[in-house]
Amino acid sequence: MDSLDDADSAFESGIERLEREVATLERTIRATDEDVDAELRSRFEAVAGELQAVLAESNGGHGMINTRTGRTITPLAADPDDVSLADIAHALSNLTRFTGHGAEFYSVARHAVHVSYEVEARGGGPDAVRWGLLHDATEAYIADVPAPVKRSLPGYTHAEAELAAVVRKAFDLDLSSADERLVDSADGDVGRYELAVHFPDSVHEKPALECDPADLERRLGVDGGDGELFRRRARELGFE
Repeated sequence: MDSLDDADSAFESGIERLEREVATLERTIRATDEDVDAELRSRFEAVAGELQAVLAESNGGHGMINTRTGRTITPLAADPDDVSLADIAHALSNLTRFTGHGAEFYSVARHAVHVSYEVEARGGGPDAVRWGLLHDATEAYIADVPAPVKRSLPGYTHAEAELAAVVRKAFDLDLSSADERLVDSADGDVGRYELAVHFPDSVHEKPALECDPADLERRLGVDGGDGELFRRRARELGFE
């Protein structure tokens, strides 16, 4: 009984400490005139990650999900050995960009293929191009949150970053900070182009891309579906 009481007390103390930390961060954010800087946001996400861990511990650990290939994976405490390219390809081919609000179905898998070609066209090295293909692989396991929501959703960015690190380890990707910036830039530009296409009545402008999307779409075609398109690109990049 004493051990249970001690565990409850420790849990409550942990929650109280996190509450104080969040309150401190809230006061800091409210006192900031400009956008919250990267360091403060990183600290906020770290606290949210701690809270996720505390809550998981109280429920017997993080939960697992089933995957298409018959595996299981625990997204918030993933093992690189549980990450599967086949599962990623299947899941991303069934997930739509823009939470389904685009002019027509457009999968995350197809977007990822476009990004990989854009990174390649911008002179990215092999691992940068591979990461261009896999940069949204986390969505295969924790789905996606629209970017405007993600910025205000405590904990998601932390979970996404932790899982992304596991994906990079699973595929033995050695990325420099320059590689990451290149992929982020290509992803952002491709995304803005897609916004302009799928929301033609909006104010979104098409950025200039090194790899022409219309030409790429003609070359890619639709045979086999987007899952096969993703796997084909993966084979070209030496994953299979």
